[in-house]
Amino acid sequence: MGKSAAWLSGVSILIAALMITGCSTGTDPGEEVSDFTSIIDNNGADPWILQTEAFFYYTKTTGNNLTLWRAENLSHVAAGEKKIIWEMPAEFESIWAPELHYLDDRWVMYFAANRPSETHRMYALVNHQKDPYMGEWQLEEIKGMDDKFAIDGTVLEINDKRYFLWSGWEGYENVAQNLYLAEMASPTEVIGEKRLISEPEYEWEMRQTPLINEAPQVMIKDETVNLVYSASGSWDNDYAFGLMTLDVADDPLERANWQKEPAPIFQQTNTVYGPGHNGFAKSKDGSEDWLIYHAARWDHSGWNRSIRLQKFGWDQEDKILLEAPLDEWHVQALPKAEPNRLRLTASRALLEGDLVLVEDEAALSKKVVQGFESTTDKIIFTPQIEEADEFLVIAYVKTTDYLSLNDPIQVRIETKQASHVVDVYPSEYYQPLQVRMKLSKGAQEITLSSEIGVDTLSIDRLELVKFK
Repeated sequence: MGKSAAWLSGVSILIAALMITGCSTGTDPGEEVSDFTSIIDNNGADPWILQTEAFFYYTKTTGNNLTLWRAENLSHVAAGEKKIIWEMPAEFESIWAPELHYLDDRWVMYFAANRPSETHRMYALVNHQKDPYMGEWQLEEIKGMDDKFAIDGTVLEINDKRYFLWSGWEGYENVAQNLYLAEMASPTEVIGEKRLISEPEYEWEMRQTPLINEAPQVMIKDETVNLVYSASGSWDNDYAFGLMTLDVADDPLERANWQKEPAPIFQQTNTVYGPGHNGFAKSKDGSEDWLIYHAARWDHSGWNRSIRLQKFGWDQEDKILLEAPLDEWHVQALPKAEPNRLRLTASRALLEGDLVLVEDEAALSKKVVQGFESTTDKIIFTPQIEEADEFLVIAYVKTTDYLSLNDPIQVRIETKQASHVVDVYPSEYYQPLQVRMKLSKGAQEITLSSEIGVDTLSIDRLELVKFK
């Protein structure tokens, strides 16, 4: 999976810079910042966030299990406390797009899975404990649904009624995925016939076959229901968001009550490809609205994706208002009520071995450290810690070695007290490697090195934030 010549010419990495052999460029105690870049998870798809008073709960497609992460801050959620709540049994083949909900005093995890020789159908895991990290999860089928392909199930609640919303086929052939709605009798049962509310019809929704409308998500603003969905092929750059709106007083089962925008509301740019399959969250203080979504890790990378977080607003008609996907070097203010970060640039770190300092316009710091052909090549960050605590340590690293797709490069992040080995997946972007580490007060040394000597690693910066 090599890079196209067009992309290579656009990266603008100038390697006529500085060769460093066994010397240092200086020390950097770090700068406190209140912003961050949009990529929060370096590998994954189909993100979902559920917000409670105590935590942000996060999940995504992992393929063979259902996993939860939780954290007290939205921007940390992909590195939160992790728990696998269900291992896929042998009777299933793959799991897609899980969503966690709390309905009728129970936790419900909706997901799509398939058995051998069958297409995907919707299922639910149910847990009656107050804490979803406790107790047993029970598998339940969603009663009342037909036996046709169904994925991306979510819930719409308006006017004291609850509806199940999903993407599925009209028949048994993979011609098109449409959006369907049905009233719910309970969190695991629908009643009545499914009702079609959207099908691919505009040119931007029909650029690949089979035709796709999928990943519906709803957010209500005052008297307007906003239904954001993804259309066109998830495996290509054209994947994008569409929008349908409904007055909360109207019957959602009637297709004519939904107003569908003829153009996408969020789509690829020259530097971000295939944005789609989103979730919503608010900042801790409830004052801001945030979009979580996945996008391709490089131009035409197919289903190799990372997960991004971006703030959004509303127009005068209470319709969701999304700007273009943010570039990897574009910083945005942290969600309200979240702690600042300590940012250290690779260009000011201590270097050991044969490393190269180069300019890279795609990096936030614009100058990055490259090399790591030997396991003895090391970059040493020297933050000044004001108070001992547990920190989230985030290294922003890139490799464009696509041969490592199935065998990721591994980077070691260590202090004198602890050591972690983290996978680095190929990407066009600087992506976060995140580990939790206890750091003492005063000057610290945090070292990054490659577990196997490679010359394709680039390191932009290190960021530290108190985890809670």
